[in-house]
This record gives sequence, C-alpha cells and structure tokens, in this order.
Amino acid sequence: MKKLFSIIASICTGGLLFLSFPPFGFSFCGWLALIPLIFACAGSAPRRAAFLGWLAGTVFFLSSLFWLRHVSLLGTVGLAFYCALYFTPFAVFVSLRRDGWRCANALKNIGWMSSAAAVWAASEYVRATFATGFPWNLLGVSQYKELAVIQIAEWGGVYAISALMVFVSAAFAVTILQYAAGLRKKYRMHTEMICALLAVAMVWSVGIHTLLSRQNSGGIPVRAALIQPNVPEVGNWETTDPDVIYEKLERLTALVQHVPNLDLIIWPETALPDMVRFSQRGAELVRRLAAAGTPLLAGSMDAVQHADTQPDYYNASMLFNTSGELLGTYYKQHLVLFGEYIPFEGKIPLINALTPIGSSFMPGRTATQFKLPGGDRAFSVLICFEDSLPYLARKAARAGADLLVNQTNDSWFDPDCGSEQHLANAVFRCIETRLPMLRCANTGITCAVDPLGRITQTLAPRTEGFQVVETVPADPACEETFYVRFGDLFAQACLASSVALFIVSFIKRRKTSDA
Repeated sequence: MKKLFSIIASICTGGLLFLSFPPFGFSFCGWLALIPLIFACAGSAPRRAAFLGWLAGTVFFLSSLFWLRHVSLLGTVGLAFYCALYFTPFAVFVSLRRDGWRCANALKNIGWMSSAAAVWAASEYVRATFATGFPWNLLGVSQYKELAVIQIAEWGGVYAISALMVFVSAAFAVTILQYAAGLRKKYRMHTEMICALLAVAMVWSVGIHTLLSRQNSGGIPVRAALIQPNVPEVGNWETTDPDVIYEKLERLTALVQHVPNLDLIIWPETALPDMVRFSQRGAELVRRLAAAGTPLLAGSMDAVQHADTQPDYYNASMLFNTSGELLGTYYKQHLVLFGEYIPFEGKIPLINALTPIGSSFMPGRTATQFKLPGGDRAFSVLICFEDSLPYLARKAARAGADLLVNQTNDSWFDPDCGSEQHLANAVFRCIETRLPMLRCANTGITCAVDPLGRITQTLAPRTEGFQVVETVPADPACEETFYVRFGDLFAQACLASSVALFIVSFIKRRKTSDA
C-alpha cells in the first residue's frame, strides 16, 4: 500500500506542475506541487526516491511538452525522460533525511527547507546549462503573471523564484508530516511556516516597491510594426506555397507603411521562403518594401559559401535600410537539438529518424548590435527559443543592447500551448536584464514585454495581421542589473552547496553503515 501511495503521490506532483503552466496557468499549483513528492520520498530508500522523482518529472514533461510531438513524437518522449532525471537529486535529498522531518527543532527544519530549495535550484541550473541546456519551464516560470513575486529575478534569475517556491512547499510538508506524527500541538507557533510566509511577504513587498517606483528611462520611444503572417508550418518549404508567403508579407507590410513615425518593421523568424541574399525575388521584395521609408528586420535562412567544402547554413536575422542595403546580420547562436542540428550526425545509425531536418545548421558566435535610425539606440535579436535562455539575453545586455527583439516561428507546435509557454519563459529575460522586448511571431504570440515583465499590445494568436507597438529602450547610462553583472551567481552558489550537502550525507551514511 505504501508503494502504491508513493507512486500516486509522485504522479500528483507531475500533474500539479503541469496545471501550473500554460495552457492552464494555475500558478498557485506550483507552490504546492512538490508536497506530494516530499511525502512519497520521506522515509524511502534513496534508490526508490530517485525513481519516484523521475516518475514525477516524466509525468510533468510528457504532459507539458506534448506539443513537441508535431516535430518528433519519439524525440519528445526521449526529451521528457531526460529532463525528468533532474528531479532525482531533489527526491534523493529528501530521502536522505529519512525520518528527520520528525525533528522538533525549528532551526534544523528551516535549514533543511533551505537545503531542499538549493538542491532544486541547482538541478534546474544544470538542466539549463549542461550539454547546450534546456531551461524550458523551470518551476519559477509558472509565476510569469505574478509580477510582484518575479521581480527578484533581477538578482537571482528565475532560479531564485524556483527556490522560494520549493522553500514554501518544504515548509508545508514539514508541518503536515509533523502533525501526522503527533509532534505538533494545535496552538503551537509553527516557526517553519511563519518563516516561509515571511520570505514570501518580503519578496512580494520588494516586488510591489519595484513595480510602483520604477519609471521609464525617459528616452525616445521606438515605434515598430510587428508582422504576423500566420502561415501554417512556414518552415516546411515542401508543403507551403512560396507565393502565399510572399503575398502575405507584401500585403501586410504595405498596410503598416501608412502608419506615421515608424522606426522599424519586423518580420518573424525565417519569414522568407528562400535565402534573401541569394534570391532575386526575395531581395527585390525587401528592397521595394524598405524603400517606402522604414528599415526592415527580416528573418531568413542564410549560407556562407566555402571554396572546397559544402556551404554552412544559418538561421539569420537581417536588417535592411531604406535603400534596401544590408546593414547587419545576426546568426542564431543556440540551435535547437534535433530541430536545427543533429548530434553525432553521420556517426550514429538512424539518428536522423529523430528529426524532420535533413542536415544541421551552424551556430552564430556573437550577439550582433543593430542600430536604429539616429545611431544611439541599439537592439539585439534572439531567434526562436533563444529568449528562453538567460545567458543569451545577458550576453546581449553586456554587449550594449538597449532593447531585445525576438523573432520566432512557433507554427510547428500549433494549435497547442507551445507558443504560450514560449512567451512565459521570455518574460524573465526582460526582468533579469531590465530591457524591454518586442516579440514578432509567425502565428503568435506577437506582443511587447516591458522591463517589469508586463505583457502588452498582444496580437491574437493564429490570426493574420500586424501590431504597432511603442516601447522605450533602456537608458545606456543606467547601471546594469545584478544579474547582468554577475549572471547565475545564485544558482551556482546553490550548486556548490548542494554538492557539499550530498558529500556530507554520503560520508555520514558510510560512517553509520560501518558502525
């Protein structure tokens, strides 16, 4: 019976985590989700706890990443199984205390709660960085609409919100487990719960103060037109008529050219069905539209030819001036596993069966700084899922960007929740760097996000149209945020402390077994 309960509890954790993210977005579930898993692992053997943690992670990732099945069902299952492994350190850590939750010493319990939060944050950090990283749907991302809570990302990144949520879950779990053991008296002060609630109150207070006190930089606003052509699976050139794509881009762009005082027109990722630098039709279209008086930022594939080898292919963003001249190019730096590059390509049999692409792209190396008219407003581009990667937004901010632009094509995953989850992850890049972001998507979600993480001026998903947005770039004279200056210092500290915790626990277990 106990084994059955532990399995059900682990599944409940996975289900609650799923409910906390889009499409449901019940953010409060994220604060409670780990309580069943703690119940399941408390008193379990470490090996059993590792399985229970992996089970909870598998349930969560299979359900929350199911939209990836449109690309590769086998790849989605494999990715879910892999990501679930990062739940196991937390589950094992809980099990190592054994019946330690019976401890009536409040300080020891608070220390254990803090350690559990650190282990979880460390695991998320490793998942986000190891082997190119996959930081999608970290626990703190579930709070993307809770603006007062998430402002601490300016200091600790999204990992700080995750740690706070785990700290609260651990406080609930300790209190409930001690009640069940008869160690709690009805009217006794529950120090652990009070400590957790005080932590939330402090974070909330800081967030409210930030939301009320932070003002725009007072600089010159940027007015941009974001084109959403709504072409189904525009990346699949074999099934999409190029004439349809060209017609949509030309018609929608012609409409926005009547909008006064536009600084920039933005097309989504790989909006053009061919390589604009090598396509006469594409080059003529860009030249004709830009000549109307507004610079154009276009998403396109690109290639660099080599004399003695095959060309290198890139996912690119290109800025054209009003004369149709190419002012600058950004090559996507972080490629999507099995979506843009194939690991061990040509070395592992049948590896290509996991992906719809025929060959790999090459990654870019730098965060290109584009200049808007006037020369004093710089922006950097993040292509597709790059806005889910903290290090790239930080890299752009440190290079001098005053504004972030995300060009994406999430049509592969429609009509599921992938685009909404994508936006949820992007919100944190704005808070971490205190830079606004303009998001231009093929099918959605096209919108603006301000430096406080507020989502504004949203164009309805899966509709054809455009959105004219106005945002104020960050003041270059303003001091960089703690996160931009020091990066993932909080997460790295959690990782170092977690390693030390496991080493100490291992030594203690060895001494106990030897005795």
